[in-house]
Amino acid sequence: MPGFAHIGEYVDAHVNGQTSYCSFRKVPSQATVANWWVDLSMAAGNPPPNYYASAPLVAATLDGMRGIYHGGDKSPEHMYLSRMSLQSPTAGMVGHYMLLDYVLYYPFVDGDDTDVQVMDNSVALPRYADGAGVQAMYVCVAPTTGGGSFTFDYVNQDGVSRTSAVHSYTPTAAGITSILTSQPAGVAGYGPFLRLNAGDTGIRSITSVTNIVVNGGLGTIVLVKPIANLAIREINTPAEFSFCDQRGPSARIYDGAYLHLVMNCAATVAAGTLTGFGQFVWS
Repeated sequence: MPGFAHIGEYVDAHVNGQTSYCSFRKVPSQATVANWWVDLSMAAGNPPPNYYASAPLVAATLDGMRGIYHGGDKSPEHMYLSRMSLQSPTAGMVGHYMLLDYVLYYPFVDGDDTDVQVMDNSVALPRYADGAGVQAMYVCVAPTTGGGSFTFDYVNQDGVSRTSAVHSYTPTAAGITSILTSQPAGVAGYGPFLRLNAGDTGIRSITSVTNIVVNGGLGTIVLVKPIANLAIREINTPAEFSFCDQRGPSARIYDGAYLHLVMNCAATVAAGTLTGFGQFVWS
């Protein structure tokens, strides 16, 4: 298994105290639509909400110590997710979750502007520098009217500049925290991430966004690295996940990682509650 020569090393790491533990509790307040994806990093609770508040269109990073706490930097050792548990008493919080490393973001993309909106990439990816496996999600940070469309230009994992296919925004108004391309049906019924061109496996940077049909509101494009897939299947029942020894290893968690969750909600997450814990181990 990555980071450990054999299961005995993994067990020894736990015995020797090479683990960290955290708990978290998120209490979303924004109304969302069933089967849309939602960025829980913006929700109230612990860890504190993330607002993507920095200079418009300028690439920026998040402070890893303000996300789901993984115990801090561990280089030259390698860190992985060992266990995670999720639980909610709220029907809307039942659904599919993904734990992500939020690597870089571009704030305040204007949904009413049909000019080319050019990104400032003076800050590069601080992790996964070649972009392999890095995905992009488009998060609503000011309510939209819906029904618009756009394309984006990006640099792929090989350093080649590309222009995306046309993407549709959500067909109806989206509120803060909703992921703007997460329609549940039709050609645009993809998951939380923007679609890349055929043969592309990751993104090094976003270079521009162009609205074809205006959508209103504001969005932030976030470059993320998926760490683990999780799920809550029913309310008031802990959903427990053990990695390395049962589900296979998670992706490696690098120094500076800002970890948080997105979810595909069963109903609105407004007034919902999510609690959980995470345990991390290093070799």
